[in-house]
Amino acid sequence: MKPKILAIVGPTASGKTTLALELAKRFHGELISVDSRQVYRGMDIGTAKTKDAQWGIDLVDPDHQYSVADHKTYVTNKTHEILNRGHLPIFVGGTGLWLRAIIDDLDLTNTARDPVMREQLEARALDDLFQEYQALDPEGAQMIDAQNKRRVVRALEVTKRTGKPWSQQQTKGASPFDVLQIGLLVPRQELNERINKRVDEMIQNGLVEEVRFLGDRYGCDVESMTGIGYRQLCRFLSGEQNLEEVIEDIKKDTRDYAKRQMTWFKRDPRIVWVADVAEAEKKVQDFIQL
Repeated sequence: MKPKILAIVGPTASGKTTLALELAKRFHGELISVDSRQVYRGMDIGTAKTKDAQWGIDLVDPDHQYSVADHKTYVTNKTHEILNRGHLPIFVGGTGLWLRAIIDDLDLTNTARDPVMREQLEARALDDLFQEYQALDPEGAQMIDAQNKRRVVRALEVTKRTGKPWSQQQTKGASPFDVLQIGLLVPRQELNERINKRVDEMIQNGLVEEVRFLGDRYGCDVESMTGIGYRQLCRFLSGEQNLEEVIEDIKKDTRDYAKRQMTWFKRDPRIVWVADVAEAEKKVQDFIQL
């Protein structure tokens, strides 16, 4: 039988980590972050990083190239270590593709980069790039961060070079794990309010200073600094926008991202949606006893 794994999924600010921690206490679990931003050292406030996730955080410096394939290897190895200790691995995170790469053993595209095409694409406006990509790969457009120019460029590059949509090149393998995915249901209005409150708290807790420090040390052009919160505050620090405008942009972009996350997760019929910890505990108990 395949070893049993638990994954807690859902949009940002839905309470995934809190739920994962409660389940870890109840079922002797260890948390592994599956978040494409929490892997970077020093990016703490803007990624809502918590040290309660024992694994998958603070793996590389912000100027280091780190891919979904890198994290797939890391998490797979760490999962086997946890299983060997007799504990329950609990994946927690909202980066849908990174999670699927692990639980579905995705064979990720290794299409080589085309320097000439890449230079041409990077010279174009982000909106123009995304519109072209959306026309060529509607499914992939739902997966990707539409405000992350580097990711849009890469997806468009792969699609144009191969003649096949980027989203269709993530082929499934034979998963080594038996995974229960639990999603947290939060009403849209409540989720939006949580997001707005979280952004305000991030600003109060020093997000501007965090971005200033990282920008001074690594620059705002590195891949890691394209994440929500970081790219907007880079515009403030460069004098392009005032702080109030940037804060509103962060809130709006986060709400839009949460909507895309839900679209992604809702397409997976394997996810069991729950409303609270008690319901989640019952689902996990039944799963473990199978």
